[in-house]
Amino acid sequence: MANLIENTIEKYNMLEYGDTVIVALSGGADSVCLLHNLNSIKEKYNLNLMACHVNHNLRGKESDKDMKFCMELCRQNNIEIFVKNADVDAISREQKLSHEECGRNVRYEYFTFLSQKYNGKIATAHNADDNVETVIYNMTRGASLRGLSGIPKVRGKIIRPLLFSSREEIEEYCRKYNLMYMTDSTNLTDEYTRNKIRHRVIPVLKEINPSVENTVFQMNSTLSEIAEYLEKNAHLLLKIAKCSDGYLSKKLNDANAVVLKEAIAILFAENGFTSYSSKQIEETLSVVQNGGKINIRKNLSAVNKQGVFRIVALDNDDFYTKRVVPDKPVVYKNRLFTLDTVKIKGKFEKYTSNNYISGDIMSDELTLRNRLAGDTIKLNKRGVTKSLKKLMNELKIPEEQRDKLLVLAKGNEVYWGERIGISESAVVKETDKECLKIVFTEF
Repeated sequence: MANLIENTIEKYNMLEYGDTVIVALSGGADSVCLLHNLNSIKEKYNLNLMACHVNHNLRGKESDKDMKFCMELCRQNNIEIFVKNADVDAISREQKLSHEECGRNVRYEYFTFLSQKYNGKIATAHNADDNVETVIYNMTRGASLRGLSGIPKVRGKIIRPLLFSSREEIEEYCRKYNLMYMTDSTNLTDEYTRNKIRHRVIPVLKEINPSVENTVFQMNSTLSEIAEYLEKNAHLLLKIAKCSDGYLSKKLNDANAVVLKEAIAILFAENGFTSYSSKQIEETLSVVQNGGKINIRKNLSAVNKQGVFRIVALDNDDFYTKRVVPDKPVVYKNRLFTLDTVKIKGKFEKYTSNNYISGDIMSDELTLRNRLAGDTIKLNKRGVTKSLKKLMNELKIPEEQRDKLLVLAKGNEVYWGERIGISESAVVKETDKECLKIVFTEF
C-alpha cells in the first residue's frame, strides 16, 4: 500500500523536492492515511507538511469532535493545521445549493486560499472507490467526456496520491499502523446521492466485476485522451474564428459539431458558467448554426447576429453622463477620456483626423455620456445626418455594446462617438488657432 502511494506520486510527478504540501484532513480513514504516509516520506522529499480542516457545522457536536480530533492528531505529529469554521447550512440556503455542493465549494475556496498564501500544493484523499462513485454520479447528471474521465490525478495545485488505492486497502493501512480515525455518521446513511451510489450501486457492480475500479480507470484514461484531443481542437477553432466582436459564425460552422460543442463549453467556462447541461449546449449550438439569441441563464446570453457569434455577460449599469472640462480627465469603468488643449503646428492635414475636434464646440452643456434616444450625428465627409441607432446598425456594432459606448454631445447633437467618429461640425477648421485632442485609453 505504501509503495502504491509512492509509485502514484512519482508516476504523476505530484511532488518536487522542497514542496509545501497542505493535507485536506477530514479526520476519516482516507485523510488520516494520507497524512501519515506523507509524514513518513517528508524527509525524502524535504516537505514542508501542513494540514487543513473545514468544519461544515452540519452534525453538531460530532462536527466539533472531528475538528478537535484533527487538531490533536496534528499536535501529536508536530504538524501545523489550519481550521475553517463554515455555516454550510446557511450558505447553502442563501445560494440555493445542496449541502454536498455547497460544502465542496467552501472546501475548495479554502484550499485555493491556502495554496496561494503558502505557495503550496493541496493533497486530497480521494481514492479509487471515490473515482468510481464520481463517474457514476456524473453519468446520471448527463456529464461531458471530462465528467466521465473521472477524478484528475493532478489538477493545478491539487494532488491526489491515494487515487489508485481502494477504500479497503486504506482501512488495512490504518490497521497496520494502528491509526485512529473518525467515522462520519452521514456516510452510513443514504441521505446523500453519493452514499446511495456507494451503498447500493457499487456493491452490485463489484458482484459483476470485482475489479471494477481498474476497469473504470482504464475507461477514464481513454476518455481523458479523447477529451484532451477535442479541447485542443476546440481552442484552435476559437483562435481561427476570432474577430474583434466575437467569433465568425461561418468559421465556427466549418468545424465538426463535436468540436464546436466543446468550443461552446470553453466559452461558457470563460464566462464563469461551469454547471451547464447538454440542453444548454445544444440550444447554443443552434444559435451558432441558425443565428438569433437565447438567454443561457440570468445575465448570460448567446448571440449570433451579422455573422458574429458571442457569449454576452450582461450587466445592469446605470446610465452614465458627466460634463466635460478641457484638460481634466474623466474615468468611466476601465477607460480614461481627456480633451487636451493643443496648438496647431506645422501642416494642418493631421488635425482633420478623429483624434482632434474644434475648440469652438466647447460649452458648459458639453457632456460625455452613453447614447440617448434621438441622438444624431453628421459624420465628417459623408454629408448626411443620421440617427446613432441607424449608424450603429450600419457599422455592425453589437447590440449589447451600444449602450456602453461613450459619445461627446450637446443635447442630442453628437460631436464624437466611440467606434463611430467625429461630426462635420466638430472638425478643426484651418483658421483655428487652438483645438482639442481626444485622448481615449483603456487600462
